[in-house]
Amino acid sequence: MSPLICFDIVEWHRPERVLRQFGLQQGIPPSCSIEQHLHSVDRRGRHKYDWEAFHAQYITLWASRAERIVTAPPMVGAMQFHDPYMEWYRRITRRLITPPLHRDQMRCIRRHSSDCY
Repeated sequence: MSPLICFDIVEWHRPERVLRQFGLQQGIPPSCSIEQHLHSVDRRGRHKYDWEAFHAQYITLWASRAERIVTAPPMVGAMQFHDPYMEWYRRITRRLITPPLHRDQMRCIRRHSSDCY
């Protein structure tokens, strides 16, 4: 994990969460916390602020990012439906995102029922 830095903004880059995108075996990633103090910082009224000094600890981590390269075995074939990662993914993911107004309609569509309306 390394920080991505742009002036006042620091975001954590979490490559262990996207291993499948790079053809590597994906395990269940560790939970991640959001550092609220980083999200409350902005540049308003800080035109001459020394961001390098303010984010020194994150810049140090960025400079040593090569020491924290994520590796995993290559993925062979398709991931199985009951793979622990896929079961975890289905458990934590919202697979359908609909406005509350349309949720009843979506339930009917999924059931293919004509008596819903």
